[in-house]
Amino acid sequence: MKKILLVLLLFSFNTQAQLLKKMFKYSTVYGAYSQSNSIQGDKTFYVTQSSELIETTQRNPADEIKTFGFRKLAHFGYEDKERFYDGEEQNNSLNSNIGNVKGLEYLFEYQEGKQQGREFNNKQFFVRYLSKWWIAKAEANKNELVDIDYKSADLRIRIPIGKKLSLSLGGVYRTYDKAYGVNPIQNYLEENPWFALSYEYFNHTDQVYQWENLSTGETGYDYFWYDAEGTLLSNSDLDYRNNIYGQLVNQYNAEQLAQIGSFADISTVIGLDFYHYRKNFWVHAYGNILPQHTLHKGDERYSYGNFIGKDDWIDYKYGGVFGIKINKKLGLFSEITMQRYWDREIKIIKAGINFKL
Repeated sequence: MKKILLVLLLFSFNTQAQLLKKMFKYSTVYGAYSQSNSIQGDKTFYVTQSSELIETTQRNPADEIKTFGFRKLAHFGYEDKERFYDGEEQNNSLNSNIGNVKGLEYLFEYQEGKQQGREFNNKQFFVRYLSKWWIAKAEANKNELVDIDYKSADLRIRIPIGKKLSLSLGGVYRTYDKAYGVNPIQNYLEENPWFALSYEYFNHTDQVYQWENLSTGETGYDYFWYDAEGTLLSNSDLDYRNNIYGQLVNQYNAEQLAQIGSFADISTVIGLDFYHYRKNFWVHAYGNILPQHTLHKGDERYSYGNFIGKDDWIDYKYGGVFGIKINKKLGLFSEITMQRYWDREIKIIKAGINFKL
């Protein structure tokens, strides 16, 4: 009996080891750091009453990105197989519904950095199993540069049409923590004057004063603005709205949206993919459309369907890659990716020409 149990145990270990080996075969762990100068505008200056010149140029810190990832994605024929992974390359396996091979593919990637002085944190999780007759996919995407954050589970039947075309039909379950389409400050300003927000939520105060233009004799009134501790924030309404009030609006919106809670939709999804590759000519086109949605979780008053007045809005994701080598010296290429989920859009368009001297 002990020998039998030992054999079964060894067989189990060997089976698991073979499964793990197959799962992680051809996968890559990668990390990268990049830095570049941010865009700097023209120099600006301020002149004091005593003619002192003070430079007021806004100088943004350098743009930088740190990326860490773990991936197993099959390259299509037109993609560079020798390039080192740095997190900036666009692999179309993530966007299309098909891969260059059947079976398991995945990506786990984390990014943090700065762009034009704004810090961001991006996360992407992608797992897909592609069979001849069905597709299963799980995805989590957080992109703070375009303010989108969602998780989804996607299951479809797949209908191959010849060797190059593939149709897929099924459903997708998406969860998200933000009430897309809802703008709390807009609702607030419909019922209140703008300065009420400063009084009620941030304990800012103002003090009226009279001014006079000595050159023209013109007079008028304006306001000093102070924070809750009595520190002077601004010496006019215009300056306050331009430099302070926008920050209050962002904070108010974030706090109000956080109170609404999370949502989940169940949506139908239809996908179409076309892939043709030859060494001198390739076309890869893909598209997904989500035409019908049902709110599964969340406050219906703040749902996206309630915001636009219907539950059959169109979410979509489509794109394509085109390349042609006209001769040994001349080549053309183009690439496009378009995505609209709720009221958030991602657009990537590239086109170019290569001529070898």
